[in-house]
Amino acid sequence: MRSFNSYLSSSITNNALRACRFSNRWDHPNGRLSKLVNKLRRDRSGLALIEFAFSLPIFMGLGFYGVEVANLAITQMKMSQIALNMADNASRIGTLNSTLGAKVISEDQINDVFQAAAIQAGAAGIYQDGRTVLSSLEVNANGGQTIMWQRCKGILFDDSDYGPEGTGKTGTSFTGMGPPGEKIAASTGTAVMYVELTYVYEPLFGNMFMEDKELHQEAAYTVRDAREIGKAPTNNVPEARRSTCNKYDAILPQTSDADIAAGQAAAEAAKQNDLKDGVLDGNAGKGNNKGICVAGLVCVKI
Repeated sequence: MRSFNSYLSSSITNNALRACRFSNRWDHPNGRLSKLVNKLRRDRSGLALIEFAFSLPIFMGLGFYGVEVANLAITQMKMSQIALNMADNASRIGTLNSTLGAKVISEDQINDVFQAAAIQAGAAGIYQDGRTVLSSLEVNANGGQTIMWQRCKGILFDDSDYGPEGTGKTGTSFTGMGPPGEKIAASTGTAVMYVELTYVYEPLFGNMFMEDKELHQEAAYTVRDAREIGKAPTNNVPEARRSTCNKYDAILPQTSDADIAAGQAAAEAAKQNDLKDGVLDGNAGKGNNKGICVAGLVCVKI
């Protein structure tokens, strides 16, 4: 009897052990789930991916911001180079007059200076999104400084920081052009070509990182050769093509007469339409003032 009981007990124990071993085998459902849970619990391979997913927007934002700042710096440098080249070109222009023994400049040559700046700017569109002011700084009859003549190009409603043509015509109160403490003055018998360039920088990514920025550059060159001074440039172009500073346009030598006429007519029509309510208030333009602009070619300041 005792032998049978011992045999029965031993048999039950062995079967239980085999059952336990079977349950822990990989091909048993319970054993497979247990191993999968343990494997996932010990797995650390997804941590880097999760961290990357969290940090990616931050790094992308920093990268885009870096691109924006770099593009702004490049644009600023480009505007500086354009202003320098424009002043340099303006200091070289003129046609030699054998009678005077000096160069005489004309309106079409000044327009060529503006044209060269537009070519250098390329897609930047310095006249559609900015304005350049070219002044001839000379000595007046009283020994003071004067802006003998001034020409402008661009539809941005921005004028010279140092005054219009004729500033300092008499007296000595006008001491020159340039920032305080760094003013430039012309010498007797010559002139200084002074350029003021203003350009509205539009960010690559809209207003995500910065607003539109107004960039301002100034440059000056002394006239290189003997030049007729003390008078305005010779007028050899139609009035519509003169780059006087009472105009706000992007008209260049290659602009056709038809486009100029159409732009002027459209601007005048827009002006008259705006006056229907009795007030000329215009549409918002680039810069601090307002005006009526047509096709990025002609603007009417109000």
